Amino acid sequence: MATHGDRPPGRDRAEALMQFYARKEGRYDAELDAGGDVSFGEFGFRHDADKDALTGRVFVAKAWRQGAPEAQIDNFMKVGRALNDPAIGGLFEQGGGYFHLDPDKRMYFLKKDFPLATTTREGLDEGMEELRELAAVWTTRWFARVADITHGRALPPLRPVKRDDPDEQI
Repeated sequence: MATHGDRPPGRDRAEALMQFYARKEGRYDAELDAGGDVSFGEFGFRHDADKDALTGRVFVAKAWRQGAPEAQIDNFMKVGRALNDPAIGGLFEQGGGYFHLDPDKRMYFLKKDFPLATTTREGLDEGMEELRELAAVWTTRWFARVADITHGRALPPLRPVKRDDPDEQI
């Protein structure tokens, strides 16, 4: 596909993949904004020209409230780092994704990069469905556990945890 004007390379492919997924979700007028981003409530996409990827994201949890004291914000930032630490959050299934704490939105997201050169529509569909399923598990089962581990209120699991593991065995 040709690029238009000063659009970054890969932007048209990123937009086409995003629009495919958006239509599947019943959204027919979706477009990446000037910054290459689009949000659909609990999930969204961003064209990352530096990685030559379409990055999918799914909401996992809220962070601090507006006007929170600096010490409280620091605690949330500590959890944000722990989510990607192989010895803490990395012990819980992430499906090839990674976490991002967006300080402007004050929210944690599970993200995954879909390389534009190799990602098919089917691959994006499967990858985003897995990401959304995992984010729901993180929201309901694992996020609070990782926060407790981070702040010394719990010990990390003895072995990696997968979404189909029964809670009482981990």
